[in-house]
Amino acid sequence: MFGFLKSLFGKLVGLILLVAAAYAGWQWGPEVFPRLQDWLARSRAGVSEEIPATPELADSVMFRVQDFRGGNGPDQLVLGEEELTSVLLYSVPGLIPIGVSEPEVRLSDGRVHGRARVALEAFPDLPDLGPIIGMLPDTLDVGFEASLMPFGERRAALLVHSLSAARIPLPGRLIPEILTAMGRGQEPGLPPEALLVSLPSGLASAYILTDSLILSRHP
Repeated sequence: MFGFLKSLFGKLVGLILLVAAAYAGWQWGPEVFPRLQDWLARSRAGVSEEIPATPELADSVMFRVQDFRGGNGPDQLVLGEEELTSVLLYSVPGLIPIGVSEPEVRLSDGRVHGRARVALEAFPDLPDLGPIIGMLPDTLDVGFEASLMPFGERRAALLVHSLSAARIPLPGRLIPEILTAMGRGQEPGLPPEALLVSLPSGLASAYILTDSLILSRHP
């Protein structure tokens, strides 16, 4: 079960980084985008948070996940946004790269809203922007909106609805390109704006309902 959360968070963080790369390529030229792989390979560091995420809450979530995996309690596990952000910050070490701060996960209206701040100085070498560089912010506020829904046996689909950087909506045509860069494979029935997330054995489905992530296991 932890592997599922780590895989899901990894895709969300990767999406944040690739949105930043797409913004750089969109604004300053396509030569920036391919350099992201080198950036992703750099060392990782800790981050700060804005919503009340705590190590204690992360530990509580991981205990509940292990208990759920053991077949105890109801057949559904319900996790809220504070719990998910706590796990992201404190229970998945090494996931957040240097230069990424204030990551958060919010759930509302059946969708996941992710955001983080990405420092330009940690970004792949940008083109020489001359006097324009002084007009740019030190960090980009990057965000996305997506849905998580069941997709076949032991899989879920993360369907990306919108992307933004520096509070500017990015063209929807960039979404399939970004997901392809994340390793999206071809799958019958999978929209080009969606990524597959594998579920561990024993887990029947994963989806977002109103303001919660619902994990269900086989009865």
